[in-house]
Order: sequence, then C-alpha cells, then structure tokens
Amino acid sequence: MATFVGKPIIDIVHTGGDNFNINVSYTVRYTPTELTFPEGFADSMALFEDDSNEPFGGDHDHLVNITTRTFRPRQTVETRTFRFSRTRSQLGTESGGEELFAVVHHRRNIDGLASATIESDRFPLAV
Repeated sequence: MATFVGKPIIDIVHTGGDNFNINVSYTVRYTPTELTFPEGFADSMALFEDDSNEPFGGDHDHLVNITTRTFRPRQTVETRTFRFSRTRSQLGTESGGEELFAVVHHRRNIDGLASATIESDRFPLAV
C-alpha cells in the first residue's frame, strides 16, 4: 500500500506587491506492484488557516482547494508538488499573522475509494 514519507512541506514566496507563490510538496513510497496499476493514483490538496487558538471560533478557514489530479508513479519513491498563487487578501483571513497548513489526499484512482490524508506542520505567515 502506498505510504506517505514524512509530512507535506509548505513553501511560500512573496513575489512582490500583494502576490505569493505557494508550493506544497509531499513524498509517497509505492510498492513495485503499485507501479503497474493501470488506473494509477489520484491526489488533491486543501490549504487552511489555523484557528485553533482563536477566542471566537476554532473552525479553520478554508483558503484553497486544488482539484484531483491523476497520475502513474514511475519510481517507488516520488515527491509531488502542488503549485499555485494567491494574493495577500486571499491569505489574510484575520488581522495579524497567519498560520497555514495543508491537507493532502492520496488514493488509487478508483471511484469510491477513500483517500489517505496527511496534514503538514503549520507555516507562519505575516500578511
């Protein structure tokens, strides 16, 4: 069964003005048999702003959803990356600094199968 290797890593680069490039990378280990699955695999990702310690809430703010991508792994260990851009206002959901985290979903590309999920560490961001 495909397994995550470590946690996803978030990298955010301020590209000037109000713009940010965001990369979320994760690594998966596949068995040799899984490399031959004709249906391949599918992944998706969601980005959240952590509200765990907020006095008036606790529900995390959903910032981004990257739709499902399908692929066939070529190696037993592969790193995959989601790349997207957002503006300061799209990332700044409360006043002051933010702590963002990603949730990655990964599964065989068969309808109805549940995804394995993994959450990244928090990434501090002052917007």
